[in-house]
Amino acid sequence: MWPATIEITLDNIVANWQFFVSLRPSCRMAAVVKSDAYGHGLPQTGLALQKAGADLLAVFTAGEACALRQAGFRGSIWVLQGILPEEIARVAPLSLTSACWSLDNARLLSEYGQAHGLTWRLHLKVDTGMSRLGFLPEEVPGALAALQALPNLDVCGCFSHLAISTQPEHPVTRQQVAAFRRVLRQLPDSCRENHLCATEGILNDLVPELPFARPGIGLYGYTEMPAFAGKLLPAMSLKCRVSSVKSVPAGACVSYSCLQQLSRASRLAVIPFGYADGYPRCLTNVTAVLLRGQRVPILGRICMGMMMVDVTEVPGVAAGEEAVLLGCQGEDSIMADELAARANTISHEILCGLGKYPQRVWQGG
Repeated sequence: MWPATIEITLDNIVANWQFFVSLRPSCRMAAVVKSDAYGHGLPQTGLALQKAGADLLAVFTAGEACALRQAGFRGSIWVLQGILPEEIARVAPLSLTSACWSLDNARLLSEYGQAHGLTWRLHLKVDTGMSRLGFLPEEVPGALAALQALPNLDVCGCFSHLAISTQPEHPVTRQQVAAFRRVLRQLPDSCRENHLCATEGILNDLVPELPFARPGIGLYGYTEMPAFAGKLLPAMSLKCRVSSVKSVPAGACVSYSCLQQLSRASRLAVIPFGYADGYPRCLTNVTAVLLRGQRVPILGRICMGMMMVDVTEVPGVAAGEEAVLLGCQGEDSIMADELAARANTISHEILCGLGKYPQRVWQGG
């Protein structure tokens, strides 16, 4: 029996996807399900979206694309990392669209296509300001000419990533948008699957003329824009059973390193969940869990598989009771963006980390 359970509400993911579709009805949404759908379960999320009408998903790796096809997803799949040389033969039958940021890699795809009678669909990756993968804008004309000279390649799209999409007026954002628009004017008419905006770019209505967009973290209920936070539905919760409750005298130290010394006689509950399970150790002494609908603070160093919480102000708490580490209980809630703020990170990392916990259950969809 697992001491904790990650619960995924697939209906919330579907509702969030529908929300993004409603924002840009003339734009086709490529739901981003990379990294195991941000910890929410790749096949489960992909099939729930397909059932709701989504026929286009974006992943990072070819392995993720394989998992979607094996699960029964029949729509289009974009591989945002591109198809690596050692993956070409394995994924050739899967009808994938691959990012293209390397002419050497494109030549390998072309050679395989010639030898096996298939044509690869490619999206040209442009580096407009992230300094990651992609051709620089000034390299695009030469790259296009080289790609068009290679047989069995269909350059059907172009894309880039925004570095600061939460700030539409930031100079870097303005420069990236302008650079991408300049690139678009150089593309052949066959290059129609062009996309730039992810969650925050969509919500900020950046480059609304583009025919495709890529909602990511927003699908799972989170955004850095407060005006939209209430319109998205978080889909992941984490529930755990209290394993022990005991009285501890004033002056006692709690957990490793003795970071916490009790100023009063206290009752402490042990929650069997820790940093090895995906709960960040850096949340030591700075956050809480929910018990009986009340926040109870974490005391002392979070351990590999346990944490201690102060239940002195919640009389009667006993072993076996349900504690909520992420999600809602009673009228209160603790969400991934709150934990992320306290951990000095982003909700993406919280969700991906917790999503690796082996006991996950899916509801709805």
